[in-house]
Amino acid sequence: MKYDILLKNGHVIDALTGLDGKYDVGIKHGKIAAVSESLLAVDAGSVIDVEGYIVMPGVIDSHVHVSSEARWIGFSMMAGVGVITAVDFGGPIQHTVKGLAAMGCGMSIAGLHTVTPGRNTKDADPTVEELSEITDEALAHGALGLKIVGGHSPATPEATARIIDVANRKGCYVAFHVGTTRHGSDIEGFREAVELAGKNHLHIAHVNSYCRGLHRTPAAEALEAAELLRSHRNLVSESYLGTINGTSAHIKDGLPSSHVTRNCLRMGGYTPDEKGMGEAILGGWAFIQVLRGGKIELVTGKEGFEIWKDAGTRTGVSFPVNDTTSMHILATAKMQDRNEFVVDAISTDGGAIPRNVQLERGAALVRLGALTWPELVRKLTLNPARMFGFEHKGALTEGFDGDVTVADPVTGRAHLGISRGQVIMIDGVVVGKGGHLLAATREGASEAQEAGLTSEVVDLSKSWFYTRT
Repeated sequence: MKYDILLKNGHVIDALTGLDGKYDVGIKHGKIAAVSESLLAVDAGSVIDVEGYIVMPGVIDSHVHVSSEARWIGFSMMAGVGVITAVDFGGPIQHTVKGLAAMGCGMSIAGLHTVTPGRNTKDADPTVEELSEITDEALAHGALGLKIVGGHSPATPEATARIIDVANRKGCYVAFHVGTTRHGSDIEGFREAVELAGKNHLHIAHVNSYCRGLHRTPAAEALEAAELLRSHRNLVSESYLGTINGTSAHIKDGLPSSHVTRNCLRMGGYTPDEKGMGEAILGGWAFIQVLRGGKIELVTGKEGFEIWKDAGTRTGVSFPVNDTTSMHILATAKMQDRNEFVVDAISTDGGAIPRNVQLERGAALVRLGALTWPELVRKLTLNPARMFGFEHKGALTEGFDGDVTVADPVTGRAHLGISRGQVIMIDGVVVGKGGHLLAATREGASEAQEAGLTSEVVDLSKSWFYTRT
């Protein structure tokens, strides 16, 4: 047989080749074997008619959360909506690898290792030597690099800049949820992040979350963020289209442990303390995250309050704080002198947080005329693959990984998911198992194999992260 799987009669959209029309796609040994206007069904072991659907490279979610055991359910939540590859922004990486082996649903996953000065370092002002040791250990266990969680647990500007510099010197990835002890998780923190990066390379996480109108209108903040990204191409970035955020509802010494949670309470008119959190839940402003029926759901009011209290406040929480105007500006903004997006990718910051809506909300932007389908496909597939250096992902080209997402062109709902030549989802029903780790070092890839996973090494030196200036 020439093909293990043959997708017939679909509307293929591929940003790398520019294909945008009716084609057949053949997959063999986990790779794209052929894309042609007509491939013979008799040459395939399995033929799937996808007429009427968009056929695109497998969706790559460039920012998710599936690292802790409570969040491993996020693998199936992502696979169910057509995500084939994702990058976890939590950690520690050992937990991500363990979860991928146990509940990975056949997906390809890369992971970052969180660095929180004063929590997983000896103190709040870690030395270069300590950060270097943490980085080496993370890479050895399979991480692509580091994640700074400044918005939730801010470090000093000096410590933050040190983490960015160490990662760059090591040649690994580093992403930043902006915010330090000087500026918060807002547009002022965004400006500071650009300054702290200097000439170093940095991934600015979920740009839209810094444009919630805390200092000016959300639209004005989004336009400023876009202009900063236009003029600093050493930064890569993503934004998402969900109206809710995700943070911690944990209370310590009478206050939310996360500074993001405190901001969200203020935005809703509640005091940033335990009393305010309780009132926000009862009042329908705060939504407690709870596992039900194989997925995370959001519960508010009296029921949500009781779940939060019964858990000793150690639950996740979401607030409807994301402005749609700023989200749409950031999803569609382009460079002034070329047909290139300012914010590189559309992510979700989801996984186990119930906002895995990039396809559905992206399709809505297409219906509005804000994006075309080829533009949306670029932001969901090719761009994130280039950001992280996933050389064989993001395109339906011979020799690339057999990763495919098939979606309804009107609703954006995923119909079929194929990961490295294996069907992992059919009409929202997840059938894939295990997973594939994308690691930065051979040592990290080997550790994943010992956990029962397949793996490969990513060459970050060829990624946008390191090649774009």
